[in-house]
Amino acid sequence: MAYVPVNYDNDRYHAEPLRRFSTEIFQKAGLPEDQAAELANYLVATDLRGVLSHGTSGVPGYANGFRNGKLNPRPHIETDREAGATIQLNGDGCIGHLLSARAVQAAVNKAAEYGVGMAFGRYCGHTGSIGNWTRIATANGMIALFTSTAVAPADTTTTQSVTQVFRDHPFSFGFPAPEGKPPIVIDMGTLLAPIDIQKQLAEISTLPLIKGFALQAISLMLTLPLAAQAPIAADPYPSATCSLSTIVLNPSFLGSLEDYYAEGIRMTEALHRMEPLPGLDRVLMPGELEFEREQDFLENGIPLDTSHIERLTEAGRDYGVPLYWE
Repeated sequence: MAYVPVNYDNDRYHAEPLRRFSTEIFQKAGLPEDQAAELANYLVATDLRGVLSHGTSGVPGYANGFRNGKLNPRPHIETDREAGATIQLNGDGCIGHLLSARAVQAAVNKAAEYGVGMAFGRYCGHTGSIGNWTRIATANGMIALFTSTAVAPADTTTTQSVTQVFRDHPFSFGFPAPEGKPPIVIDMGTLLAPIDIQKQLAEISTLPLIKGFALQAISLMLTLPLAAQAPIAADPYPSATCSLSTIVLNPSFLGSLEDYYAEGIRMTEALHRMEPLPGLDRVLMPGELEFEREQDFLENGIPLDTSHIERLTEAGRDYGVPLYWE
């Protein structure tokens, strides 16, 4: 789910200095070394795929949340309940990246045993670029659905456009591919478009708006009511307003994983020969562009705009961390 377009003319910055810088910032903000490195890895991986709105641009805000006590820098992520193929985790006010990764891995473990696994998480902060989490499942040869609440909680008291009430819940599907091929990963917000664009679309047809609203409703019902069943008694971390749900399916329980891969490749190659969407020059399955960018950016650096680097530079001064890319 990207809100910042990639400008290939921007100066490029290599992943390792950004990773080292981000890790040290998070350590200075209070995270243990292992969790600081883990969070930094997720953010740099997001930049490498070109989702620049959800990568290292978030380092200053996350670090300030840890330092100011809005998020728990030393959480104890625990299992609230577990039965059969399901598990629910309590994030203890952590940043959502940490809880999301653990929830999907727990669902992957369940799917390895039962063929399907479901994990639910509550009491965490922003879950970031959620394509990170479905990719944990695809790396294990499994299919995944992941959704979480938006950073800002739903506002059901103010009378407004109904699509604004639900906010922009993120929604991701991931489908595995054989080694060397990109997994198919859909990572998007469920808010179809800003209100002014919705009004323009409605003049043509309300059908896309209705479908977008349906996606918002699905994401909402898979997260908020489940989390509300077991509310947190105390709430010392005010930015930990998110909950999440993930379902993981193991295709090898249904037959040959190689057959699954072969059919997926056949369909993808067939689609590549079709006419692209209006305004585009080629057909790509979701995840293919990100895969191409990752190869390019790993070798040649990530194109980041000056405002992105300025925010990191200011954070480096604030926390006393060198700008390792200089």
